[in-house]
Amino acid sequence: MNTSCLVSDCLNDYDKYRTINIMMRLGPTLMGYKPLHIFCFKNDFKFIKQIIDDVVCLFSKSKHVKYRLVFSQNGTIKIVIYNLDAMKGVLEDPRIRHFLSMHGYDSTSDSVVFIEQLAEHLKNNALPSEFGVFFGYPLKDVMGFIGHPSLKYVKTTAWKVYGNPRSSDKVLEAFKCAEAHVLSLCQSLPMHSVVSEIGIV
Repeated sequence: MNTSCLVSDCLNDYDKYRTINIMMRLGPTLMGYKPLHIFCFKNDFKFIKQIIDDVVCLFSKSKHVKYRLVFSQNGTIKIVIYNLDAMKGVLEDPRIRHFLSMHGYDSTSDSVVFIEQLAEHLKNNALPSEFGVFFGYPLKDVMGFIGHPSLKYVKTTAWKVYGNPRSSDKVLEAFKCAEAHVLSLCQSLPMHSVVSEIGIV
């Protein structure tokens, strides 16, 4: 992958930079490794309309990836992009269901319910720590972050890692590979074709 040419192109074309950056960050979610991703922008951000238009154009008819716009009280817009299959996988894990029920959630709820609950929190510019499971973080890391006494802090990568780092490193590597794959596709394909190539139309 010739990243120098890619960077040069992006410096001359902000639309291309914006598109590639968003698609790359969404890579793990588009490929099912990360159930959801949240973008946050100021309401008056110059390119917010174009970004929302891109999201609507890409995912309004998708059967696999959905989006939710949240207008927060602090003057920001959150764009929640989520993969239905990956969300379902998280909610089918009995350990996660038990964890969520211990934090006051109905463990029989589906993805739509949890996204709406997340949206209500985001309106107040809050992100509950337990929702880390929907970002694809290992359950042990979410529990450690919340304060589980038997899980000791080990290091910080894209998130704080607790206990044995092996599973955390494996998840992070999957995220990075997904980003690299989508970045590679973006060099030669338009957004719609990238989405089709991944198979989430």
